[in-house]
Amino acid sequence: MRTPVVRRIFGLALVQRILSPARGDRTVHKFIRYSMVSGVAIVISQVVILVATDGFHASGILANTLGAVAATPASYELNRKWAWGKHGKSHLWREVAPFWGLTLIGYLGSTGTVQLADNFCHSHHVIGLERSLAIMAASLFAYGVVWVGKFLIIHHLMFGGHKPGAGPSAPPTVVGTSSVPGNGASHDPAPAAGPAVPTPVHASEGHGGGD
Repeated sequence: MRTPVVRRIFGLALVQRILSPARGDRTVHKFIRYSMVSGVAIVISQVVILVATDGFHASGILANTLGAVAATPASYELNRKWAWGKHGKSHLWREVAPFWGLTLIGYLGSTGTVQLADNFCHSHHVIGLERSLAIMAASLFAYGVVWVGKFLIIHHLMFGGHKPGAGPSAPPTVVGTSSVPGNGASHDPAPAAGPAVPTPVHASEGHGGGD
């Protein structure tokens, strides 16, 4: 349930105008919401990287790791509950594990680009805020490469591929006569109006129709 503060924020006219293109259940609406969630995750990870590198002089790999760990839980919850509208308990192997697996792929790719950027900064004596910005850009570039592919996997294999409560549709009911093996009588599920047509009785059968 949304807190009063969150409800007030979402009730602002500006926020409503920004979120208006994201309303709907089509793939394009989910992609817009996914993009907005990615923006939130980027802000979280980039702020963590900036603080870790410029404030604590952490290595590029450590700062990138902290940024990924900080941003992934928020990204998962917002994508699952807001972007795709799924509620209830998360499925470990169908939702949680694949999402973290995709994050790991992006993290491994970004680790390489971040290390290259950090090595470049050390070799060219780039320090301070400039070094932090170079590492942030390298991390953002790597995650951007896998961004669209991540959406397709989430939409088709994770959150979009399993609708809660949905099941196979029942076959259509055919109204008509069906023969019952063992006798010559026909049974209608709904008797039609009009005179009944007598069923011929073979001479070998008795009036009871028994075997």
